[in-house]
Parts: sequence; structure tokens; C-alpha cells
Amino acid sequence: MTTAGPGQGTVFLSALSRDLELACAPTGGLAAYLSPAEAESARKYTRAGDRLDYAASHALFRLLAARQLGRQPLAARHLQVTRSCAGCGSTAHGKPEVAGLSLSLSRSHGAVMAAAGPAGTPVGADIELVPGNLFKGFDDYVASTDERLGLAPQDVPARLRLWVAKEAVLKAAGLGLAVTPAAVHLAPVDAGTPERTLLRADCPGTPQVHGLTAAAVAAPDGYAAAVSAASDLPAATLPLADLLLARAA
Repeated sequence: MTTAGPGQGTVFLSALSRDLELACAPTGGLAAYLSPAEAESARKYTRAGDRLDYAASHALFRLLAARQLGRQPLAARHLQVTRSCAGCGSTAHGKPEVAGLSLSLSRSHGAVMAAAGPAGTPVGADIELVPGNLFKGFDDYVASTDERLGLAPQDVPARLRLWVAKEAVLKAAGLGLAVTPAAVHLAPVDAGTPERTLLRADCPGTPQVHGLTAAAVAAPDGYAAAVSAASDLPAATLPLADLLLARAA
């Protein structure tokens, strides 16, 4: 992975929620980067960990958007974030959007992730804690017929890599789990390692998904993560400190 300047290509960042909280502490904490509505939503979570993950994921999303737009970090809370559902057309839910960019966010049990790309280019991101066990029927729900044949018994990390790649693709398409993951087949594009192979989505019945690419990306220890886009993969990774740097006037 490489690094990229503001506004360049597809970029992503993943971090532990507590690390982002600590990084934001000198400038007012996570709340300094949230809209009033997001701060209120965070307070509604009863579990401290859930409150932190929600606040951290939305702060990260806004900070990445501000960085890619060339704005100051503290301008992040003032960005207008809208929603759009590709499935039903609603603006009350769906993929979050900021004018001038394509964006995606994800959170999972203590970790958060966001990705950004040029406006009009589908981008999706997903991060998941790798569990000790998976739910019954995981393979049938997530893997296509051919993918199931290639999964070794009890190989949870491989299954999680498949899961996050498909989640990223479906987020990039703006459809989420309205499409069953098993309906999407991910075919290798190159001969990289299983953890770094570029994958292309085969889903002829769903044109928003068909042809999107996905790749595993770096994540905190114990997590699996992937980014999907129509182009500009592999994505460039950003250091956490870069999001909080003041921009030159």
C-alpha cells in the first residue's frame, strides 16, 4: 500500500476506536468532529463500547472527507452528510454521502474504518473482528458455490476475508445486504497472496455490483478489512496522524 495526497485516488484508514479517541483528545475529543445530531445519536447507546465505536466511526468518516476535500480537520463537523439508498431511493437511510466525494464507513467491536474516492466512483469499506466461531449456515449465506469448494474446513480467517470483501462490494454498490452475499462471486484478477489478491465481482443480475473490484487491506490485529471500488485499487492507506494535521492556508 502507498500513501496519497488529498483528493488523490481511493484511500482508506482503519484504527482502533480508542486510538482515534486518544488522537482527537488534544483538539476536543471525538465530539469536536461530530455534528450535533451524531453526538446525540452516540449518547443513545447504552454500552460504552458501542457509544465509542459509533462516535469514532462518524468522526473518522468526517475527518477523511475533510482531508480529501482539502479542508481543516475542525471543519469536519460542519460538512453536510446526506443519505441515499440505491435500493428504494430513500434519503432517510442508505449510504452516507458528502458532495465531491464517494465515501464509506464501517465499525466492528472496537475498530473503525473509512474509505474515500473521487465523486461518482463507487467506494465501499468493511472491517470485522475475526471471531472464534461463525454462525451456522455462514458458508451458504456468504459464499458462492465455487467459493465454498475452495474454503478449507474451520478456516475462519479466510471466511472473514471473503465476508468483508463482499460487504465492501455491496456497500460500494449502495445496496448493502439487500443482496445476498452468496449471489456475488468474487473471482481473482491477479496471482497475489490470498490476503492481497485483487478480486472482481461477478453478479450479472445486479449491474450495480457486477464488475466492481475488492481487495483485502491492512487492519488492526485481530480484524479483517477490505475496500471495494470501480477503479483505483489497490487503495492507498493513510496514517491516523495525517487526518489531524492543519492544512496550509
